[in-house]
Amino acid sequence: MACYVAIRHLPGITPEVLTGAGLRAKSCADEMTEEGIPVRWLRSFFIPETEQTHCYFEAPSSDAVKELNKRANIPFSKIHEVQELVPEAV
Repeated sequence: MACYVAIRHLPGITPEVLTGAGLRAKSCADEMTEEGIPVRWLRSFFIPETEQTHCYFEAPSSDAVKELNKRANIPFSKIHEVQELVPEAV
């Protein structure tokens, strides 16, 4: 399965709202997986200076990631396929 990043601009976001969004993403990923669309929320990074989050998902397609975010009611500006690079693989 491929890895994708959802890029978001979330001005004024609070830690509590971020946590709520994470819970919704996790719940929707579980729901979609039960429906036969395997999606997994991997992790997110919040950049306070730019009010951006980068949220990483494992999914069969970018459409699956878009659907998860729509179901979870989490806005995004872009979704891109990414390639993971980790020190252990270099």
